[in-house]
Amino acid sequence: MAVELMKDLLKVDKLVGENTVQAIIEGDILAPDAKPDITRVVAMDGNIQVNKQETQDNKILVEGNLQFKVLYASDKGEEPLYSIDSSTDFKEVIELEGITPQMKNEVTAEVEHIDYTLNNERKIGVKAVINMAGKVAEETQVEITKDLEGMEDIEVLKETLQYTDIIGTNSSDTLVKDAFELEADLPEMKEILKWYATPVEKETKITDGKVIVGGNLIIEVLYIGEEEEQPLNVIKKEMPFTHFIEIPEAYNDMGYKLKMKTEEIYTDIKENADGERKILEVEGIVHIEATVMENQKREVVVDAYSPSKGLNLEKSRLELKENLGIHRSQVLLRETIDLPANHPPMAQIFSINAKPIVTDYSIIENKAMLEGVLETTIIYTSEEGIQPIYSYMQEIPFRHPIEIDGLTSEMNVDIELLVQDLDYDRINEEQVEVKMNIGTTCEAYSIKAIDVISHVEEREEAVDITKRPSLTIYFFQEGDSLWKIAKKYHTTVQDIMTNNEIENPEDIKPGDQIIIEKIYNFKF
Repeated sequence: MAVELMKDLLKVDKLVGENTVQAIIEGDILAPDAKPDITRVVAMDGNIQVNKQETQDNKILVEGNLQFKVLYASDKGEEPLYSIDSSTDFKEVIELEGITPQMKNEVTAEVEHIDYTLNNERKIGVKAVINMAGKVAEETQVEITKDLEGMEDIEVLKETLQYTDIIGTNSSDTLVKDAFELEADLPEMKEILKWYATPVEKETKITDGKVIVGGNLIIEVLYIGEEEEQPLNVIKKEMPFTHFIEIPEAYNDMGYKLKMKTEEIYTDIKENADGERKILEVEGIVHIEATVMENQKREVVVDAYSPSKGLNLEKSRLELKENLGIHRSQVLLRETIDLPANHPPMAQIFSINAKPIVTDYSIIENKAMLEGVLETTIIYTSEEGIQPIYSYMQEIPFRHPIEIDGLTSEMNVDIELLVQDLDYDRINEEQVEVKMNIGTTCEAYSIKAIDVISHVEEREEAVDITKRPSLTIYFFQEGDSLWKIAKKYHTTVQDIMTNNEIENPEDIKPGDQIIIEKIYNFKF
């Protein structure tokens, strides 16, 4: 009877390729006609908005815009600080050989650095360096052999595959709205200068067909007040939200990963019951992308032989992504920052913003050692000079171990960082202490490649063992296994274990003697 292969299908996402490119975006930022001339740029930051990411033949086309926020001081204005909003469109290509339009891509983009020069009192020249990383995967169905039937004495070697099945990915926007009345000790609002908004995950649940995301949109608003004694002010609020994302095949106990980003923030100043401009209405649009995954286990036949008959085997290579899971942790950082000697002393801190960047990581057993820096920008007031607003940026290095059971040096990790909470205290006019809570999300995985049996054909001739000695003494060597030895000498693993009184194959070490008996199978 011919050997029959029992088949099964695996749905896998195969990583086709990944690449990182660096692009330089240059442009000019002009002061609006309604605002005074620029004397000195106090602070500038940028935010990338990706509007389109399209997989094409051998490349990913990425389109978007880089949004700038500028704070500046003016000798010709009445206010201590002014703001300019500007944006520059970009179109970049990430080259990836072998990809096609049918494949799905994943693109991340971040601003690495911004340089600027004050060309004249109405124009700022800006050069931004952005990093874009692209990954492309292909969803395929792979046929595997889960068992062999049809021969009485066929020996089969199986391996258990652990792989990650992507159940589904979906994204949508949620509108977060709230209104706040300022505390009694804060002055009325005259103008909003700038805002920072960070979505933070608090609790995520997976139910039948849905991912329920609960979180807070942490918003910090810088504004000019109506009182001359207190012209610059900051308010910080948390806006809770709950959002549902439809993923039809999702159910409880599956794993997930999230990407959240603030798309837009709209603010409006309203009067309270006393006619004071002390009510701030905020509307934020948060884009949430959820991926639901499940770790699967399947047995697959990787080798076979018959002690009595010859077999022709055909094998095919199978590559799978084995996901160790999504691991979340916190980095609590406390650091004292010294004001540079060429800066005027601090009278009052106006705002501190921090951007975490992963610079490197290393993997040792059960641990990923993360290295990074926090680009920390401090805006403060000084009692010296005509223009009281100044800023400076300092990089704070940090290291953090992420404990992950089962992590080995052959695996890979994808790490994302988010400043979830930031507090500070001015120690004196030259020092400030910052306290930060950084959330880390670490996905650990490995790409496993194995050769699996795809076809078996039985040869006509029988195995001839007549010339082999009745007893063979074999010395176990490094890299050996009982399967290899049994296949080589046309016996079985069970016979070797029985004849040598072996209870556990893992107890055998190099140099041990193994007795192999020649066994005749007689047919009457």
